[in-house]
Amino acid sequence: MAKKYYWLKLKDGWFDSKVIKKLRKIAGGDTYTIIYLKMLLLSLKNEGKLYYEGLEESFADELALELNEDPDNVKVTISFLENCGLIEIVDSDEYMLTEVPTAIGSETESAQRMRKCRDSKNKKLLEDKTSHCDGDVTKSDTDIEIEKDIEKDKKNICTEPERSEPEPEPIITLPLNTGEEYPVFQCDIDEFAELYPAVDVLQAMRGMRGWLNTNPARRKTKRGIRRFINSWIAREQDRGYRRPTEGSSYQQNQGNFANMQKDEYDPDIFRRMADESREDINSRKEEPDGRNQ
Repeated sequence: MAKKYYWLKLKDGWFDSKVIKKLRKIAGGDTYTIIYLKMLLLSLKNEGKLYYEGLEESFADELALELNEDPDNVKVTISFLENCGLIEIVDSDEYMLTEVPTAIGSETESAQRMRKCRDSKNKKLLEDKTSHCDGDVTKSDTDIEIEKDIEKDKKNICTEPERSEPEPEPIITLPLNTGEEYPVFQCDIDEFAELYPAVDVLQAMRGMRGWLNTNPARRKTKRGIRRFINSWIAREQDRGYRRPTEGSSYQQNQGNFANMQKDEYDPDIFRRMADESREDINSRKEEPDGRNQ
């Protein structure tokens, strides 16, 4: 737990007040004044309150033990304070010093360190400022001329302009309904390729551009083009489209199909495949689902 420090804020004329003057004029008054100050300090952490715990026969005896003062002197001091209204009996075991609430100050240990640190910094800044001012005053005319020459040299030095990295070129662009072109960069293609590994994304982009060019009335907005791209590629993924394997070609696949012998396949199966192909071709003549976003 952080330590907390308290202090007593006495007015500069505290010893000149009538009450303290009267206390000091009593025989042994200086001792009573010291006892009163000790009582004030003891009560700080409790905001001016002193407590009787019953360790001694009376509050005065217990307070004398804690203050390390003579019990009789403590009794005289308490009696004087009661008569002057400087101490009040709140309860049988609680006493209140009336001056403390307006004369108390406190500070945590960390706050004290910060205050000292700020004071040290301010002092150093003041010293540096004073030293700098003194140095400016003692500058000779020669030093001033040298500084002027240095400033001129700095102005005459040509510094190379900072070279900014060139902006990446788009791999392909898609026409928008405003007539502008929406750029698609390599990072976009890589992102879609990671999301839809079964699709040749670049080829799909070419297909989109062709469709948008032939359907200018159905081109997309800047806000909708991204959704259009995603829907198109997702549809290709769902269709089971595959990227062309390395070394293969459409002609090779057609040749393999032509070389198949009649007895190697069921005619009904290929008839259904042909029907599905025709349906697929017809569907491509219209906008696919999700491309009018």
